[in-house]
Amino acid sequence: MKISLYILTGIILLTIESSLLSFFPVEFFKPDLGMPFVIYTTFFLGPLPGFITSLLISIFQEILSNAPHGSIIFTKLSIFLLATFMKSKLYIDSKYSFSYICGGSAVVESFLFLALSVLSKGETSNIINVIFYTIPNAIFTGFVSIFIFSLIESLNTKLLSKE
Repeated sequence: MKISLYILTGIILLTIESSLLSFFPVEFFKPDLGMPFVIYTTFFLGPLPGFITSLLISIFQEILSNAPHGSIIFTKLSIFLLATFMKSKLYIDSKYSFSYICGGSAVVESFLFLALSVLSKGETSNIINVIFYTIPNAIFTGFVSIFIFSLIESLNTKLLSKE
């Protein structure tokens, strides 16, 4: 029940992100709204819900983006694997530590995307753009993940009070 609610909430936020932020010409402030859901479900619900969440959110983002085919699925599943392995090493005790992990994951995802572009097609034309927007997008992803963490925690409180 919880995982379906998280995935539905993530897909709704991704739809809002893709529809509203496409009208604004600010490339600097486009956070990855799927990242907090992947990190949260992997850390708090376990590997199987994390895998399902990362797969569904990455497929949905793949449909809505014009990135090379399969690149978002590859990077999200790589972040899921890294989060699974780092789960025993990192401890999320507040929304701020969650924010740091989401921001760091956005940086790692950008560099994975760069590595995939260079290794698969030898494409180096967008390297400067990706590097230029990596840090601002990671900071904004971390900032937005604070609110997403609070939203998920309030959903947990409401779900647990009904059960």
